[in-house]
Amino acid sequence: MVKLIAFDGDDTLWTPLSGVCLSDRTPTDAIGWPHFTYKTSNDPLVAQRDDGARFALRSEARAVFEELKKRNVLVGIVSYNHEANVRGILDTFGLLDLVDYIVAEWHSNKDQMLTKMLSSARHDGYDLDVRDMVLVDDDPYRIYARQCERLGAGLVCFGSEIHDLREVLTMNNVARIPQ
Repeated sequence: MVKLIAFDGDDTLWTPLSGVCLSDRTPTDAIGWPHFTYKTSNDPLVAQRDDGARFALRSEARAVFEELKKRNVLVGIVSYNHEANVRGILDTFGLLDLVDYIVAEWHSNKDQMLTKMLSSARHDGYDLDVRDMVLVDDDPYRIYARQCERLGAGLVCFGSEIHDLREVLTMNNVARIPQ
């Protein structure tokens, strides 16, 4: 049963509109910048970074997170970004309070991030196995599929297996867990 759904940020939960990902200063930034700030724009689904870069939240994201909370499914963010930037944009979009766990680190080892998230959830008293977790990610290079397979977690590939975040709500094994 799926008890925790972890969402990727860039190109899954939000779309970079300016050619750079959330923590990138340039398209080929090797280290990123962890101290960007974000503000809303005229469009509530678009956040602007302090250097002008813009990011569009998927329009269905809030409704999906709210429904998962109603079902007592834990919501996580796993992102190849700096954590402060992920927290900042989620706060700007008004989603931070709907997220249970954030593991954002400047590397592509999402299996390690999922393991940290699982450890945090267990520490908080949730009875979870790695098989209870699903990562929703665009996985453009198919590296996360291999990582999730080795780990034993599920992966739903955004952009090929699903095209709308609401589709996670129809997965057969997304179930209510006791609080």
